[in-house]
Amino acid sequence: MTATCTARWFDRYREPPETGVAPGRIAEIVVEEMRGLRPLPAYPVALQPLLLPVAEFRELLRAATDLLALIRRAVLHAGPDRAGRIAALGIDRADVPLFTADEDFELRHCADMGRADVVIGPDGPRFVEFNVSGAFGGMPDCHAHQQAWRRIAALAGRPAYLGVDPWVHLAALVERTCAEFGVPPGIVVVNDVGDGTVLATGRSVQMWLDGLRTHGIEATHVQVADLLDTLGHPGTLRHPVGLCGFDLDDMRTVGHDIGPARRALDAGFRMIPSQTSWLLHTKKVLARLSEGVPWMGAADRDLVARYVPWSRVVGDRPVTWRGRRYELPQLLIEHRESFVLKGATGCSAQEVSFGSWTEPTDWARLVDEGVRTGYPVAQEIVRSAPYPVDLLAETGEITRVAANAVVSPFVLGGVGAGCTARFDWAERPGVVLCANGAVETCLLAEL
Repeated sequence: MTATCTARWFDRYREPPETGVAPGRIAEIVVEEMRGLRPLPAYPVALQPLLLPVAEFRELLRAATDLLALIRRAVLHAGPDRAGRIAALGIDRADVPLFTADEDFELRHCADMGRADVVIGPDGPRFVEFNVSGAFGGMPDCHAHQQAWRRIAALAGRPAYLGVDPWVHLAALVERTCAEFGVPPGIVVVNDVGDGTVLATGRSVQMWLDGLRTHGIEATHVQVADLLDTLGHPGTLRHPVGLCGFDLDDMRTVGHDIGPARRALDAGFRMIPSQTSWLLHTKKVLARLSEGVPWMGAADRDLVARYVPWSRVVGDRPVTWRGRRYELPQLLIEHRESFVLKGATGCSAQEVSFGSWTEPTDWARLVDEGVRTGYPVAQEIVRSAPYPVDLLAETGEITRVAANAVVSPFVLGGVGAGCTARFDWAERPGVVLCANGAVETCLLAEL
């Protein structure tokens, strides 16, 4: 039974919506669609998707596209040239080894692909960070969950939930990029395959290829080590355009050399998103926008005030928080439980410390170190509005939890392209990671 819909966002349901399909059959379908994508336990399985009303779902995707466009503008304003932007944002040059000399290409394609992390609280969505690259996770998983719920709705004889096919928009991005080079729509997906703990699984890469091919793109996968041979280098490159699907830190972790990618770029090969995407990826950009910079107009400030939580680059300086003036270190120490510290370019919840989980002496040390280095960002904690979900354990036991969710809308080529999600049921805020036991799902809209 569903509650009368009088509220927005996650207040729509007071209890999980009925699906019309037996729990065991739901689990079979979800597990089948997700098989081979992640080396994680198949259970527990969420017996309902996360749902939003259509208007709010569309607002979330629109906010994601608008914020990513604003982040791009903020990076362009950060300095007069590449060197100035790198210096202003404190980027470690070791993290950006794949720049090309083509600055027009770099800036044109730096925001091609992004995935935000959003917490939906009592006042709606707050974008806590934005992952900007071609190596973020979740698109195959989101597609698989959408397929599962499409099958479940059909089995129940009910209207399908509203989602977005990400491959449509990725294919459109590839087609436009290929047109810039005057070549037919085709792309090399450059990504190393592993067991899924760090590198992508074979099935997830295959889903990228199948998704693109379904929409008319000639897509080929290649390991980084085989890239030069696949391109036919030395000589005229067989494929001018690639998708950079690997993460530099992950490649370092497994000891894989990115040298072939560097040499391919030197030979004229181009990958999307461009290396400049790493400048958009740093959390310092959202913090700058939260604090406000002179070039922002009224609409920019309204967008940030509506969707971005209070965030500041850590330093020894005055700030205003909740109408009061503080020295930033003093604020973080006195109101420790209200803040989280994040490394500016940390990924997968690395370099994240919640004040409420950290001993006061350790927290003070982290604040002092942040003031000294200027590297981390302090962000006011956003608490998720609880969402009721039933979980089916492998034993057959069903447990109802209040989901503490992080939803992640994709932006591909300037278009909102679906939304993956994950949740745990912790009673206090913290990192929500599937590797730590969070349940993966997707966010859909109910027609």
